[in-house]
Amino acid sequence: MKISRPMLWFCAAVAVLIALAIWFAKQSPETVVPTLVETNAAPPPATTQANRKPNQHAARNTNVLAAQPAPGPSASAPPRQTTAEQMKEGLATLNDVPIVFYGKLEDQFGNPVVGAQVAGNTIIYNGMKSGAEHVSVTSDANGFFQINAGKGESLGLWPSKEGYALATTGTEFKYSYMYPQHFVPDPNNPTVIKMWKLQGAEPLVGIHQRYKFHYTDAPINFDLIAGKIVPSGGDLKVTVNRPGGIISQQHPQNWSIQIEAIDGGFIVTSFAESRTTYSAPESSYEPSGTFANNNGPDLVDQMFFLQSRNGQVFSKFHLLFSINNTPDGFMDITFSGVANTNGSRNWEATAPK
Repeated sequence: MKISRPMLWFCAAVAVLIALAIWFAKQSPETVVPTLVETNAAPPPATTQANRKPNQHAARNTNVLAAQPAPGPSASAPPRQTTAEQMKEGLATLNDVPIVFYGKLEDQFGNPVVGAQVAGNTIIYNGMKSGAEHVSVTSDANGFFQINAGKGESLGLWPSKEGYALATTGTEFKYSYMYPQHFVPDPNNPTVIKMWKLQGAEPLVGIHQRYKFHYTDAPINFDLIAGKIVPSGGDLKVTVNRPGGIISQQHPQNWSIQIEAIDGGFIVTSFAESRTTYSAPESSYEPSGTFANNNGPDLVDQMFFLQSRNGQVFSKFHLLFSINNTPDGFMDITFSGVANTNGSRNWEATAPK
């Protein structure tokens, strides 16, 4: 099919027109930005009604522009805080808490402790200041006392009176909001702090023994008073259950020790409680128990209250047992504490002087 020459010219003209339309569409028109110029010159006098209106319109536009404030320094956003500044601000918010405390001192019989000195330390750590501030008050005729110690992170208390010993383990109170279970004072429910009224100390026997021996699955009897291993009797029987092979952090294995009180029982306790217990408990003793490592540390580290020999001996002691890492190595066991051997539960000789 042949295309005529006029048709070819027509197609070429259409293509040129399309190209020009695209080119003009891409060109962005110049934008005229009005410039505000101050001048003291008076406007030229109006000559005709025709050109007065444009001058009035221009004057109105000039007034609008003049009414706008002159551009000044751009208002920049405040500088971003550094990590250290953010930490300081967070500490100031969370650790600057009003330190108010309502307390009551009681002895082991529930009687108020009157005229005791209550010393306190307010711990301050707010990003700007760190340290401690001291405060001291005296308990009243009903054993009550109140402390107002400014702002801080926590408060530690140490009540004291001649003839008494502190018998409460937790006397540090965290006020900081960083702790989910932070302390909240309640004037209608004062915190009770126990103090032990000393009745008279009795002689105690010290317990300081350490033994090293090869593994055996046979029970081992320990005489805590004589400080030796005995074939039977004594105060405590220990049986070790250990698998063969190496026991280490690289080769963890389950092992355990079974502890049995000889003609008595024991109570598992904490180091803090043992320090502030000046009389053996009357009840709640267990005859035996098993302490397993559950693939954890290679030792048992525990405090005990012990009644043995049909109630003739009351002891409080620390037991530290370390398993032998290799089958032919030594196990290690240490006992340290005190014992009353005259059938009395009195441990007052351990009270701080």
